Amino acid sequence: MATKLRNIFLFIILISVILSGKTNIVSASEGTTYTYTISVDGDYIRTQEAYLASTVYMQRQGLVQPSDLFIYGKEIFIADTGNKRIVVYNKENGVARNITNDAFEGPSGLFVTDERMYIADPIAQAVFICDRQGNILTTISRPKDSPLMSKSAIFKPVNVVATDDSNIIVVGEGSYDGLMQFGDDGEFKGYFAANQRSLTLLERIQEMIYTREQKSQLQTRKPRAIQNIDLSARGLVYSVTQSAEVTYSWSKAETKTSNALKLHNMAGTNILSPNKFMDDEWNFVDVTAGPYGNVYALTQTGLIYEYDNSGNLLFSFGGRAVSNDRYGLFTSAAAIDLDEEGFVYVLDKERGFVQVFAPTEFAMLNHRAIYDLEKGNYVESKKIWQEILRLNGMSKIAHIGYGKSLLRQQQYAEALEHFKTANDRDNYSECFWEIRNVMINKYIVWVIAGLLIIFVISLIKGAVRPKKKKKQYNTHGIAEIPAKGIGRLKGDFKYMGTMLKHPIDAIYYLKIGKRGSLLSAGIMIIVTFIIYMADILGRGFIFNQNSLSTLSPMLLSAIFFIILGLFIGGNYMVSTINDGEGTIKNIFVSVAYSMVPYMIMAPIAIVLSYVLTQNEAFLITLVWYIGILWSAALVILSILNVHNYTFKQTVKNVLLTLFFAIVALILVAILYLVWDKFIEFIGEVISEVEYRVQI
Repeated sequence: MATKLRNIFLFIILISVILSGKTNIVSASEGTTYTYTISVDGDYIRTQEAYLASTVYMQRQGLVQPSDLFIYGKEIFIADTGNKRIVVYNKENGVARNITNDAFEGPSGLFVTDERMYIADPIAQAVFICDRQGNILTTISRPKDSPLMSKSAIFKPVNVVATDDSNIIVVGEGSYDGLMQFGDDGEFKGYFAANQRSLTLLERIQEMIYTREQKSQLQTRKPRAIQNIDLSARGLVYSVTQSAEVTYSWSKAETKTSNALKLHNMAGTNILSPNKFMDDEWNFVDVTAGPYGNVYALTQTGLIYEYDNSGNLLFSFGGRAVSNDRYGLFTSAAAIDLDEEGFVYVLDKERGFVQVFAPTEFAMLNHRAIYDLEKGNYVESKKIWQEILRLNGMSKIAHIGYGKSLLRQQQYAEALEHFKTANDRDNYSECFWEIRNVMINKYIVWVIAGLLIIFVISLIKGAVRPKKKKKQYNTHGIAEIPAKGIGRLKGDFKYMGTMLKHPIDAIYYLKIGKRGSLLSAGIMIIVTFIIYMADILGRGFIFNQNSLSTLSPMLLSAIFFIILGLFIGGNYMVSTINDGEGTIKNIFVSVAYSMVPYMIMAPIAIVLSYVLTQNEAFLITLVWYIGILWSAALVILSILNVHNYTFKQTVKNVLLTLFFAIVALILVAILYLVWDKFIEFIGEVISEVEYRVQI
């Protein structure tokens, strides 16, 4: 028995030794947060872990409300705001040293070079240029008597970067005029890269009628101030801006923030996805550039977004620690930076330490694919993107990268499919242009020859064709057509040409009933509706942001027929009050015939959308607007002639009709809401009665 107990005891000791010697190996299974990317449908989807929480630094350095960090070689520089110092921590030996100075009152921003440190201190209202030991070499204070800075401008530097050409760029707290530029000697050079803010309709009215003093008091009209900055590998400036502004998409029930992350060229213009919405956040607090043209942006809640050099989201990871203190999560994230090996360092302001994320093989795979693509190694890039697509076939960025590598190898047809899958219309347009160029060069001679043959044949047919008998015209110069039947209907449709060439005469004969009918007008309205649906849903991929999955045909039908019905009915009611002569039939028929320009020009725009690229988009817009404005002009002309109005009376009639339609739509919306609540109330009453009966 003793031997048996001894064996059991030894076995327990052996197991304890084995368990105590186990090391914590970082693996994908140990990820504390999920990694997300953007799917081909534009939604966030989980993907393989891109970064894993690996190390925590400076837990015992007593940091108080630190605001910024900067990685330089093996050292971590921390702006320890609450302690009025800079902490320099050596990652290799774990030794920290403090840099203090009586001039420091609350350092919040850092930038470090081989020989200097640039420290932004909003409390001291200065930027200190120091050597690496913390000795102040130059102090940049508020510019005195500078015509480039107004007296009311705030000068509270919160962050700073220094370019290779001795330009010092400063982020000012609440500085909506943009980033401040200084020379190495502290000379103020002016502002650049200010955010823009578009005016609402009310603000445009205020702009016209308010005095200069009244305008200056409208604080909400000022653009948002830039929150933080960093330098790209090319020496350009990345910036992040916190913004509550949203833009509504009428085709989707959603909102998106304005582009909070920007890359500014030397003129201050944003060149990072300026014409499309990025997948970003409104509460970015810091930004740092990566070595592959990529860039990382950090939110206050600890989310980390990584983008490629075109503004496409690669990964999103991290998050806020709510109920526990797991590594990889943050209480209040403040700053982000990278080291030379691509490790991501994030400063937690509340907990006062730095967390490090190690890139996984999957992240490095994406980085290599982007790097090879940018360097022109298209064959290698294609192979890597293929592997990434094998791992995650729904990744939008992978389809775009694979498509670009195919495009550069002139494999246009396959590239086109991947761009379409990723809903990347910019690159799709470029690829389509290449395909179209090949087709033109291949078939242009045959097309010209065919057109010449058709032209010659038409000339020969015109020369030998017997002369037709002249049509019989009535006393008004209008060709006679049968009073009823198919002949009358055909004549009514042919009359659309007269509406285009001689609208006033055409409207007159529509009014007296010599031309047009309810049947022909109804058919024309239906044709217009079909063209309207095709115009919204049926354009080529490059020019079509809509689909049946985002827009309901029933909703589009309701919009078309309700607006048309309200306009015709409202115009008739308004005209009866204002001595109009036209009947509701006259209005309906003339409005239907007024749609002819749109019926002609919209299909042309639709066809053009399948053969043109984004560079020629103005042609489609021009054709479409010609149709719309021409039809609108014919509608106004119809109202003028049908009701026998003057131009002034016509304008009044149209405005009153539009007002009636708007009021009617508002009333319908109110009635719908009331009815919906009424039905909900009845349902609750029935449920309550059933419950009482069961009791």
